[in-house]
Amino acid sequence: MALRKREVELLADKISVNLIRSGNIKLNKDVSILKSIVKDVLEEDVQKEREIDIKTKELLKQFSNEIEKEGADSSKLFIMAKKKVAKKEGFLL
Repeated sequence: MALRKREVELLADKISVNLIRSGNIKLNKDVSILKSIVKDVLEEDVQKEREIDIKTKELLKQFSNEIEKEGADSSKLFIMAKKKVAKKEGFLL
């Protein structure tokens, strides 16, 4: 499931702080620049995951009659299909 806006902000803060503390990044400017970059990357990821969710729902919609007829677990089927769509798109969940 894709992250919400507030979760993205919190995660961007944590990642930025951890990068600085670990010594992997040395800043010459304000930490807010790093947080903004991390947040942008996370938001792109969230958007891509939402697109994958949409594609997965469209795919499952095509087979809705068969799914209903077989009595398949919709949530498990969605997860399995989403993993396949993500792999096809080159996206790591």
